[in-house]
Amino acid sequence: MDYRKLAASLAASLAACGAASTAAIAAPAPVSTVATMNSADGSRLANQYSGWAGSRSNADAIISGLRSGSSITIVTTGADRQVSLAGFSPPAAMSEGQISSALGNAQRSLSRLGIQRPNAEQIQAALIGGEVMLPNGRTAMIQGPVAVTGMQNNSGQVASR
Repeated sequence: MDYRKLAASLAASLAACGAASTAAIAAPAPVSTVATMNSADGSRLANQYSGWAGSRSNADAIISGLRSGSSITIVTTGADRQVSLAGFSPPAAMSEGQISSALGNAQRSLSRLGIQRPNAEQIQAALIGGEVMLPNGRTAMIQGPVAVTGMQNNSGQVASR
């Protein structure tokens, strides 16, 4: 494993999260346009998707980021101890129903491709669209239910969508 690349990627992701959260504080989404989600709703969704997301902290990060429209960074570790890191920013805050629907659609998309325990990049692609590596080694393009303003790849570079 190339720890320098992983460290650089993680540092870039954290920097992007910091910049996005600063921007979110400076210009929050109008409350009137977004149905608020109480902590019980968020906790229920996190419990439901924590296994699929790789951990409770990943599920919390995804739900929180989708709820607030802020940057999301997730990290998974595969059975072979390979670390996967991904990040993206949704264009706007989402309601509980929208988040539940997006997560359900993303999970079903990967399941149809034979992916039951996705890595971070596969989760990202399932949510925002992109290419995923299939269990047989081939790749497939999928469309995600969440429109995205920017996507972060493994090198830490941000690409506009």
